Amino acid sequence: MDDPHDFTPDDRVATTVRRRQAAFTLVELLVVVAIIALLVAMLLPAIQAARESARRTQCGNNLKQIATAAEAHKTLIGHFPTGGWDGTLRPGQGNGSDWRQPRGWCFTIQPFADGKSIYDSAGSDTSSPVSMFACPTRRGSSVAPAGMVMTDYAGNRGAWADGPSSLTNTTGNRSTTFVATSSSFPPEVPISDPAWQAVKAVVDDLAKKLNTSQPVLAGTGSVPTGGVIFAGSATPPSAIRDGSSNTYLCAEKYVPRPAYASGPTGYSLCAYVGDSPDTLRAGHRPPESDTTEFAAGMEGAFGGPHMVGFLAAMCDGSVRTLDFNIDAAVHFLLACRADRQIVRIPD
Repeated sequence: MDDPHDFTPDDRVATTVRRRQAAFTLVELLVVVAIIALLVAMLLPAIQAARESARRTQCGNNLKQIATAAEAHKTLIGHFPTGGWDGTLRPGQGNGSDWRQPRGWCFTIQPFADGKSIYDSAGSDTSSPVSMFACPTRRGSSVAPAGMVMTDYAGNRGAWADGPSSLTNTTGNRSTTFVATSSSFPPEVPISDPAWQAVKAVVDDLAKKLNTSQPVLAGTGSVPTGGVIFAGSATPPSAIRDGSSNTYLCAEKYVPRPAYASGPTGYSLCAYVGDSPDTLRAGHRPPESDTTEFAAGMEGAFGGPHMVGFLAAMCDGSVRTLDFNIDAAVHFLLACRADRQIVRIPD
């Protein structure tokens, strides 16, 4: 039997060559790693874009559920959900579907969105999650770290307006009132902002013809206007004079990214409170991306976390994606339910 260790010189050379051919050199290994890293770098944006697209679709589904619940409320009760009273929850202070109870639209649509137990709690249940209130691109949960349910969506309270003079006057006009000129905007609104110049021209022009068929409120010099959901509102379908497909019902709200956990810019109050920046927004200023740094007055703006724009549910139940750079005047008019101006939603 041959000795296995009895190799000839030629055998040893052949074995060494084969071993060298089977092994990777350091350069070859680095090339392979670089190729893998390049492929990952090329695929990662596509994967992230696909995930964001799925999250945006879910966000649109949330708004669709909200619009469907609001439609059921309107059909059964006769008007769109109310905006409640103010930013106080007032748990246990009665229930109802209109201005006679203090809580806002997120609360009054609960019986029409599988949330009857929340509604029956009369505002005391503030911790049960409501999936349709949470945009997955943000926190992904309707319950904040503090354990309180919040909303990523806000009802359309119209343009900048003064609140009703009385929430409990059954014979008075509880609609918000539109200021006569752009000079009447609150001081924190940056009129010098270029985006405001387009709004200013529209506002000043509308002062002469806005809702001219409606009576001027005695002693105020202003006319009833506003949006669909505002303090003390009980807006019937007939009040949407610009057409239900051309009027915001609700939309995503602007919340700067640093405030996603909590903050005074839309993430500080329970979703069920009435008129507050947490639950109602307006078209009095252009929409903002969440990537925009917060400045005074922006807590009242619509907007959102998606790169392509913000999502809005119209009064006809449709959900639209609108660019953050939407013409300021168009955005202003889409928020007013009865401005009687011709407006076209951009494609």
